[in-house]
Amino acid sequence: MATTEDINKSQQPNKASELGKDNKETPYHCGTVALLGVPNVGKSTLMNRIIGAKVAIVTPKPQTTRHRILGIHTDEQRQIIFVDTPGIHKGAQQLNRNMVRVAYAAAEEADVLAIMQDASKPLDMPTKKLIERFADGRLKQPRIHVLNKVDRADKSRLLPRLKQLQQLDPGAKAYIPVSARKGTQTDSLLKELTKYLPEQPAIHDPDWFTDQSQRQLAGEYVREQVFLSMHQEIPFQTAVDIERFEDLGDIIEIEAVILVGSERHKPMLIGKGGGGMKAVGTKARLGLEEILGCRVRLNIWVKVDEDWFDHPGKLIELGLGAGNE
Repeated sequence: MATTEDINKSQQPNKASELGKDNKETPYHCGTVALLGVPNVGKSTLMNRIIGAKVAIVTPKPQTTRHRILGIHTDEQRQIIFVDTPGIHKGAQQLNRNMVRVAYAAAEEADVLAIMQDASKPLDMPTKKLIERFADGRLKQPRIHVLNKVDRADKSRLLPRLKQLQQLDPGAKAYIPVSARKGTQTDSLLKELTKYLPEQPAIHDPDWFTDQSQRQLAGEYVREQVFLSMHQEIPFQTAVDIERFEDLGDIIEIEAVILVGSERHKPMLIGKGGGGMKAVGTKARLGLEEILGCRVRLNIWVKVDEDWFDHPGKLIELGLGAGNE
């Protein structure tokens, strides 16, 4: 199983040390790449595509990613440790502020910055300001701009968009159009990122593809289904707390609590005759059984916790405090 309770275990002596060691003809590259951008530009989709596994949940709704997630790509030439970050946005609530801090902290710690945008839409002001902020020279890491969703973009507008981007950030190392959904140009992106990573052996075992524990994955898979099933403001005022995760050998038993920020949201989430919860639980269970490789028994409850998303103590308890990353 590629997930773990503690990614530091992967830094113990193992076969990772053999990748890139004493290879003088073709230097091995290993380092971290921060995936940055405003919400819904496809950061999680791109990472999942490159890793070849669903390590980050994906929904059409903004702010799906709430904390830093590692996805590890390893081959014979490189090990790239992708850091999927929350979308950078403005928000008055403590949760929103924590998410943005996590994204900027990841940028400061990375070896390379991959700044993403949605090429299928006109360049908006939040994206423009984000590009200008990273282009101001305060961070010295190489910058690569990734224009995602080119499969949905007007091809006649792509070249002007690239020229506009070059004007905004002339110091960037590359500007690469990709389609994370279809995998278009992702190999070219990997080659370009590799140029700017440190020459060193692999850090993590090549069989590892994420730093998330099975328990964390369970919470994320449940939350993904809540996001997909709910509308309007409800998803952003929900969180998932895994109260019990027990591996019994032939089956994993999980007890999850979905927190909602308002009493009126509870019946909307549960649905008529409990149908809403049943659908969320069934879809989350099937996804978990696929990635965990065994049977899963998943029990879900809904609990009201007024304004949990604006309470620093509760956010820390849920692993969503800025200092938890």
